[in-house]
Amino acid sequence: MKTRIFELLFIFLISCNSNKVDNGRIITLKDTLTIHDTVYVDRNSLANWQEYFGLTHIPDKDTIWFKQVSYYLDDSQCSGLARDFYYGSLRPSDDGTTDELLKLATTDNNKLRPFYRWCLNMTIVVQDGGLAEHTGVPARKYAEKFPKEFFEYMDSDTSKQKYNNWASSIGYSGYYNWDDYKRPNNIIIKRLTMIMKSNCKGCNEKMLRRIDTFAKDCFR
Repeated sequence: MKTRIFELLFIFLISCNSNKVDNGRIITLKDTLTIHDTVYVDRNSLANWQEYFGLTHIPDKDTIWFKQVSYYLDDSQCSGLARDFYYGSLRPSDDGTTDELLKLATTDNNKLRPFYRWCLNMTIVVQDGGLAEHTGVPARKYAEKFPKEFFEYMDSDTSKQKYNNWASSIGYSGYYNWDDYKRPNNIIIKRLTMIMKSNCKGCNEKMLRRIDTFAKDCFR
């Protein structure tokens, strides 16, 4: 009898320690996965949100900006957030973790920036609802900081869908401050144009005209 009581007590303690409380909801560890010991994701809620990304999740097979994904992942400085995004375990949502991921696109690290830019672009592709409020500012800041690189990236898509997606995203949530939506659009357009041109060193007249057009396309 004592042995049976001990066994039941042991099972009870094991079951208690195998659960985690998240906002008052019990989540069993078997239904969750830990991302870098900070983020818990309900495994049952993970749909195939990357369905149209064309990924195999085999880094030596998948390519991003003419490089195998392993080229980025093998870099010791590669962000764990971007790594998790690629593997699908970090799904962007209306939260601070997503903000940290998206702002990586403006890094000065020339090697990793294409990978981070891809994360931003694919987030723009899948965004809806509250998520759309998070992509505009990092998209605008990337275009402002690297105007030549930005247009090269846009030109890689001959359908112009990428260009339209980014312009729409910036126009929806890429304001400089909360009061911008109350101000005339020409003021915002002028500011975007000025910053992009100041960072477009040695740009010819054609490129400068593209900047003018892009700014209008964002905030028309």
